[in-house]
Amino acid sequence: MRLVIFLFGLGAAAQAGVIARDWDAGKLTMRLDDGTAVMEWISPVAFRFARSWGGPIGALPNISHQRIEPEFEESGSTITIRTKYVTAGLDRNDLKLQVKSGQTPVASIALTKGQLRVGMTPDEKVFGLLGGEGGRLNVRAERLERRQGFFFTNAGYGIFVRTPERCVFNLPNGMVEMPGAPVIEYTFYYGPTPKEIMEQHWTVVRTGEEEVAPTPVPKAPIDSWAALRALVLRLNQWSLSAVLFPALNLVSFDGAPGEVKQRARDLSELLANREVWNPYFITYLREAHDRGLPLIRPLPMQFSRDANSDQQADVFMLGDEVLVAPAMGPGARRRLDLPRGLWTDLRTNTEYRGNQTVEVEAPAGRVPMFVRNGWIVPQAQRDEMELHYFPSLGGEFFLWEPDKNDNSQFHASPAGEYIRVEIETQVSRTYEWVIHHMKAAHEVAEDATAYQRVARRALLRPGTWWHDDATNNLHVMVRAEAGSDRIVNISF
Repeated sequence: MRLVIFLFGLGAAAQAGVIARDWDAGKLTMRLDDGTAVMEWISPVAFRFARSWGGPIGALPNISHQRIEPEFEESGSTITIRTKYVTAGLDRNDLKLQVKSGQTPVASIALTKGQLRVGMTPDEKVFGLLGGEGGRLNVRAERLERRQGFFFTNAGYGIFVRTPERCVFNLPNGMVEMPGAPVIEYTFYYGPTPKEIMEQHWTVVRTGEEEVAPTPVPKAPIDSWAALRALVLRLNQWSLSAVLFPALNLVSFDGAPGEVKQRARDLSELLANREVWNPYFITYLREAHDRGLPLIRPLPMQFSRDANSDQQADVFMLGDEVLVAPAMGPGARRRLDLPRGLWTDLRTNTEYRGNQTVEVEAPAGRVPMFVRNGWIVPQAQRDEMELHYFPSLGGEFFLWEPDKNDNSQFHASPAGEYIRVEIETQVSRTYEWVIHHMKAAHEVAEDATAYQRVARRALLRPGTWWHDDATNNLHVMVRAEAGSDRIVNISF
């Protein structure tokens, strides 16, 4: 579907806007009757727009991007610019911007001196800007003062405003107020998904090949359940604002009552790269570096099509695979609404259907964590690595190997009475496939070589398999040398 953008004027009575223009393969510079404007394409679905009043714009921050050469044509008072996905029509009389995807309106943007106005529908939700104080992920009802700000909406677009002064994001009115600012600069991204928007944003704000470092969450005393809930909300708000790796300060928990302190430490230890999760976290930190996607992924980011995904401000995903629901109150149980799909509790191996409210055990020291079917989750165990696979959908995982500067790849796919699992490893390692909710196999074989069944897990060695009757999980152990591609077929 082609994204269509029209820039149109206020009509024949409006004062002429564009006096002269210059087009240079992706950059349109316009001399106006009261200043200057620049529209610069940074990808086929993103552009930067800057506007000054009373003088030239001056030097703008450099954005490293691919060379975009849209089609350019001019007819009467209309300038039309096309990329593969985006068409922009500019009426020379004014600088009001309307965005459409096909025939569906996406956003409208108007610039007047000291103000950027974004036309939003009454039910449009806004995420980002480091969150607000209303206790919600959706900050549409808030008025926030920021030095600069990135936000996206459920209409499928994002905007990054960068100014030399503090500005006010008056979101109920869809305005960014910058009184007295001589220049307004913003970057527009069309997704339509939050992940696609954040990837576009990363190309604008990244500053080179530096490592993704943790960003400390502001210190605040965690002395009550309400304060703990506010902390988890802030983690989610910062992630929705494209903060890649929010970090907790354990000192904040020192004055908390016993149970609150225990729950807070449970959460912080989970996010502190415990040994078993190191390979998983390292993989997603690499993805943050490459694509600009946060490690912590609130539900509106991961399940953007779910209308009520913003209602659970104390639940989040770690990467794509693992849903975390920390205990936010006294007692040893936790209620949550599971998103669509089938979900397995990693602690108990209990499977739940999604799109329903469930209540699970949540004792101290064990944060409820769930994986949706079709995913593979790696976990480090001593000198081995477990590959947890949750059928019945096919899955894959690309594990970042820092020492090799490359990915090991794991694939699993069911086909009738067979399951095929594959390891393409960059390092020599022993792997143990753990296939959840799976009956005992008729045969496990690699090429023409059958794997031997053993009676208990302690007897597992490469080339053997075991069925855990208590959990109904199937275990298969494989030794894979660096550079090898090992395929095991399991029949039932």
